[in-house]
Amino acid sequence: MERDPIPPTIQDPEETRRRLASEVVEVEGAIALVASGTASRMTLSGLRFGEELARRFRAEAAAKGISLEPIPWPEDAGCDLIVRRMDE
Repeated sequence: MERDPIPPTIQDPEETRRRLASEVVEVEGAIALVASGTASRMTLSGLRFGEELARRFRAEAAAKGISLEPIPWPEDAGCDLIVRRMDE
């Protein structure tokens, strides 16, 4: 399955704000889901700000026993983010 390329930079500041806010909610939700034990692992795909969000939430996730592992796409086009229990 081919992915639609994500432009390396999004020119519209409002679109950037919306996308970042949406990705923050996705990462927080994935951390909460894995921390609750409902899932032992989740993969968020197609994140434009995934690497930055992994750095931002790493300490909070680690305190809950959760690991965040970004998988960058070529040419800085975005990344997937694996959210999993550290004991997995």
